[in-house]
Formats: sequence, structure tokens, C-alpha cells
Amino acid sequence: MNRPGRRPAAQLFAVALLVLLFGAPVGAAALQTSGADADAGERLRRAAQDGDRDAVADLLAAGAPVDAPNRYGATALFFAADRGEVEIVELLLAAGADPDREDRFYRMTALSRAQASDRREVVLLLLRRGAAGAGGALRRAAGQGDLEVLAAAVENGRFDDEALRDAREAAAGNEPALRLLEDATALPAPPAEVAAADLEPLAGSYWREAAGEGYEVTRRGAALFAQRREASGDGERRAAGPSILLTPGAAARTFTASLGTRAGEAPEAARFVFAGRGGMVERLVVERGGEAVAYDPEGEAESREPARPAEDAAPAEPAGADPAPLGRPSPWPQFRGPDGSGVADGQGAPVRWDAPSGQGILWEAPLPGLGVSSPIIWGDRVFALSAASAADREFRIGLYGDVAPVDDASEHDYTLSAFDLRSGEPAWTTLLHRGVPLTRRHTKSSQANATPVTDGERIVTVLGSAGLLLCHDLDGRLLWEREIGALNSGWFYDPGYSWGHSSSPVIHEDTVIVLADIHGDAFLGAFALDDGGPVWRESRNEVSTFSTPLVHRAAGPAEVVVNGTTIAGYDAASGKERWRLGPNSEIPIGVPLLGDGLLYVQAGYPPIRPIYAIRPGNEGDLSLAPGESSSEAVAWSHARGGVYIPSPLFYRGILYLNANNGRLAAYSAETGERLYRARLGGVGGSYAASPIAADGRLYFTSEEGDTFVVRAGREYAPVAENTVDRIVMATPAVSAGVMALRAIDRLYGIGSGDRP
Repeated sequence: MNRPGRRPAAQLFAVALLVLLFGAPVGAAALQTSGADADAGERLRRAAQDGDRDAVADLLAAGAPVDAPNRYGATALFFAADRGEVEIVELLLAAGADPDREDRFYRMTALSRAQASDRREVVLLLLRRGAAGAGGALRRAAGQGDLEVLAAAVENGRFDDEALRDAREAAAGNEPALRLLEDATALPAPPAEVAAADLEPLAGSYWREAAGEGYEVTRRGAALFAQRREASGDGERRAAGPSILLTPGAAARTFTASLGTRAGEAPEAARFVFAGRGGMVERLVVERGGEAVAYDPEGEAESREPARPAEDAAPAEPAGADPAPLGRPSPWPQFRGPDGSGVADGQGAPVRWDAPSGQGILWEAPLPGLGVSSPIIWGDRVFALSAASAADREFRIGLYGDVAPVDDASEHDYTLSAFDLRSGEPAWTTLLHRGVPLTRRHTKSSQANATPVTDGERIVTVLGSAGLLLCHDLDGRLLWEREIGALNSGWFYDPGYSWGHSSSPVIHEDTVIVLADIHGDAFLGAFALDDGGPVWRESRNEVSTFSTPLVHRAAGPAEVVVNGTTIAGYDAASGKERWRLGPNSEIPIGVPLLGDGLLYVQAGYPPIRPIYAIRPGNEGDLSLAPGESSSEAVAWSHARGGVYIPSPLFYRGILYLNANNGRLAAYSAETGERLYRARLGGVGGSYAASPIAADGRLYFTSEEGDTFVVRAGREYAPVAENTVDRIVMATPAVSAGVMALRAIDRLYGIGSGDRP
């Protein structure tokens, strides 16, 4: 699809690259503090987050450690700077807070946090107090023409020659700014000392598939070398220059080198940045001549298979391919359908549609407000959850790393609606709750995130931002309601940023199971289906996570599998933990899957992006020993390859993982061998909806409302491209020849139109 307004993949990649360049990681060990100091440090950080100047002053007077870090190395100064609390920043600096301290996950300082949050007065204060890392402020102030900040950055001097050169280019035409920069002198920090052990994770191949070129980075003792490589006509990669020494720079995992140009001209200075978060190397970025080019670590590069068949090749399927024959209708009762599998075989899933022209669109129904929860289907009805207010309309799609929530305190109506599956005629709408949300939401989220679940008699809904668990019958009549407390999930790094609870409930026998990995009081709980009474509740030592649990019986009594920063299995009858497995990434989102006797759990955020294939029936700590990728409990695993937002899909012996940038990978589910990797539709994009499978085909829906249909199998084979031309964050539901596809403000019924 090349509709007006669509951002090309290169532009989307540039946005993602800016996020990655935010800082290179450092693999320092976690800092240790005593129990009393840790408690005082936590209170100090909380007071700084809350902007409570008096509490900060009292805690400092009582001896609270001013630089006490959280689990990621961030101190009270970080949070005060981020929130623009100038007086608190001054108090902390006066008490000896280190303005040059960097956190261990994003490698940010208080100054870079203040810049990212546009806290100008704090930026000025920190620059005038001599904080390191003034290059960013110098560049930004020069481009904006902010002479006061520019003068403070120049006076600070703690930037390098490259930042100064960039600032002069950004200030072109602004004579006052150029005069300030004319006599500026860079005072870079001395080169970092790098141990050989710290160089080892940087060695490897880095490749840019689109350009057919990259770098081979090798370690020789305590030195690092890079050699440029190019793809030859026969598909092989050959050396395209000499091996060059990389000299450590002032910043961690940053190196300088002298590179020759392709035209054989005089060598020019270049900078090699091994960028990433949480200790990972997510990109090698080579900066030269004012340009920055990113290369993927080997194993992360795309498949060389074409994104679509050549024009003269036989199509993957006949033109105008029809839906597969419709078997016995099967309900789609929860997030991702039966058992959370995402599989709709025999349900006559459509193959081609186009909303602008009306092709394949049986009906569309408006929905109030915003919603990213998925539809569910039972019998001849489809159900959808929404949250609406007069003011809350802010929504942003795309690849970006912003953490600030939507600051809306308007009253919301939370509604559950039912529609006829074949005609889209409204059956009923019931008001679940009216009130001001107790938590805020992310700009790619809503106040109605969790998908309802039904057993054919009852529909259970979790309203995290209202703190409610509700149960209705299939005619919309309230059966019971229970307060469970506000479910405030958000940024793991800083609990002050709310993003919205999104884990969907699941029904097991006579209970409904709710995962609430939230700030402060995370738990996994079971509630009685008949009245909502608590059955069991297990506390979890977790930061915010966003996955939906899986209940299975693959090896005896029923078990609840939860994807968290530590993956765990719980007894479904009692809630007691049976086993655990790590390490895992922060912000786990994808749901666990069961396929051919193995459990598949993965996640795609630093500090590790693992894929695990776990044998059911084990107990205790299943974590692998260093250097191992399998064990009696773990059939196979990969330390890299997990994806962030969309959940994985197991289908006919293959595990499919679609990254949120539209990069699809297929693995042998039995062995973990990667079969292929390719960009969906040849363009990538931004994806939040999880893939589904039906009748030998796979369905991937982007945030822009485009659905790419791909033939299931060991090779990438596109079938069709479809669109509803609206924002889609929810996973489709399929039953009885109809696909229910939910955009943020409407619901579509898609099908062939000739089903009985």
C-alpha cells in the first residue's frame, strides 16, 4: 500500500535509530546498599518524583544517601531533573549529588533526562554547575537559537569537537549564535580505559542488508579492529578495505577511527558507536561526514529472500483466492482466541478486503472513544470494550520511545457493546463504569486495554484504570462487580509514568485469572466466576509487565504460565509457584504459547531478548547455566531474537515472531533453527496487533490498518495486502466466516459476503 501519508520504512527506521542513539549501555554490576540506606534512598527518590521539597530537605538532613540508586542506577537527581524541580535539584547538588552519574540501563545523566523532558531551567542550572555531556544542549540550543542555553553550554565546555561542529552547522544564519560559538573550545573527557573483557561483547559482524555492506569487528588482545565488507555479485561478502584500529573515545562503547573514502580520497574521521540499552549491543552506528548509518548485529539482519515474488514469478496463490471452506463455527472467547493460540482453522477467514472501496467489508460499526482491546466472538455476537470522554482523544502510532503519559483527568464512560456477527447491527451497549480514571495511559494505549473473556454464559471484563473486575451475562446484564484496586502499570524505570494495565483475564474452570504486574503491589489472582470472590492471590516481585497468562494441562494438573522479567509457572488451583526461568527482558508483553508439547515464551526489550522452548512438568529454578542454550527443562533457547509488542504465533510446527517494526522471523518450533527473516510487505512499518493463523495462512495487521496475508511454511510467501485505512492496535477475531477487526474507534466485519 502506498497511500498518501504513509511513512516509508526508512523514515520509521530513522525514528527508531534516534531512540537507540539515546545512549550506549554499560555493563556495570548493580550497586549494593544496606537495607536502611536503601529504604532512605527509596524515600528520597519518591520525594523527588513527587516534587516534595520539604520531604527531600528532611530526608537529606536525616542522612539519606543522596546518590542512592534504584535497580537501574538512577538517583533522586535524575527524577528531580526529569520533572523540572529546580529547587529540589539545587538541594540535591548542595548535598553532594553527582551530576555526572549515569544510569546503567539507558546510560543517561540528569542533564540528558532534563533535555529529553524539555526542562530548560534545569538544563541551565546543570550546565552552570559544570555537568558533563553538554554536547546535546549545545546542538539543540544552536538549532533553536536559544542564546541563554547556548552561552551556558559554551561556558560549560564539556563537549567534543564533533558537537561543536554540529552546533555551528545548526546555527547557520544566526549571527548572535555563531558569535557565541566562534571562540568556543571543547573540553572533552579523557579517553576511556577499556578492558579486553569489555571489548569481547562488541566483536562480531554488523550488516546493513538494504545497502549490502557492513563491518566485521574483531578483538585482538586489548584492541578492537573493524573491517568494511561488501556483498559481491554471487551473494558472498568480501573485504572492502583494510582492518582499522578503533580508538576508545570519551564515552563508553564509543570509538574513533580514520576511514578512507570509497573514492580513494584522503581519510576522514569517523566515530563507531555500539549503541543499545541494558548492556545490549542493538546497533553499530558509524558516524562520518555528518551522517550516521546503523548496522544490525549479525543474526539480526533480514533474510535475503525477496519481500514479495518477482512480477514474472508465479503468484503464491491464485489471483482472487477464496477463503478456505467453512467448518463448524468455533467461538473466539478471549484475547487471541481459543487457549490464546491465535489460530482459527476452519472458520473461513477472508483473504482479501479493502475498506475504502468496500471490498470484503460486510459491515462497520462506530465505537465510542478509544480502545485497543481486541474483540471476542461467541455464537452470533461479537463484543467490544471502549472508554470514551469528551477530551481524551490523543493517540500516536509509529516507532518512538516517548515515555510521557497522556495527562487527561476527564470523566470517562467505560462501555461494553454487542453486535450481530453477520450484519453488524447493535444488540446492546451497557455502561460498565463512569468516572475519572485512577491511572493515566500511554499515547499508544487507551483506558480500555484488556480484552474481555467469555465462557458462553458470562463475560468478564477488567477495567484496570477504574480498579474494577466485572461480570455480565451475554445480554449485558450485570451479574457482579468487585473492586480490585487501580492497576497502575507503566515505565519500569520510573513508576511516575503510567502507561495503562493491559493484561487480559482468562477463564479456568470456575475461576477467572487476573495478572496485575503493577507498580508496588504486583499479583496473580484467581476470582470465583459465580460471584467474583477471591480464590487465591500470589504476590509477585515484578516491575510492570503487560502479558496475558496461559493456562494449560500439558503435563498433569493445570498450570498458569506468566511472562515476566522472570518467567514462571503457577499451580492453577492454589496459585503456588511451581517453577521459574530467567533471565528475561524488561517490559514483557508477548503471551506464552503451547504447541506440540512445548511452552514458548519470549520477550523483546533489553537487557536480553530471549526465546525459550520449555518442556512442561518441571519444578524449581529452570534457568540455564552460563553458556548453555538447552537443558532437561529447556528444549532450546536463543539469547536474541525475541520481539517486543506483538505476541508470537505457533502454527503447524513453526514459531513466527513479528517485531513491532514489521520484521518477521520463522523458527522450527522443534529445534529453534531460524528458517527465514523478511520485512512484511517489503516495507516494515509499526505493529502492535498480534498475528493470527487460519487455514494455512498468516495474518499480520499494522498500526496503519494494513493486513499482510502470508502463506504459512518454511519460506516467506506473500499472498495478499489489505487495508481498513484506519489505526488498528487490536488483534483480529475470526469465527463463522467473519473476521472482526477492531480499529481504535470502530469495528469491522470482514468476509466473503456469501456465507449462510
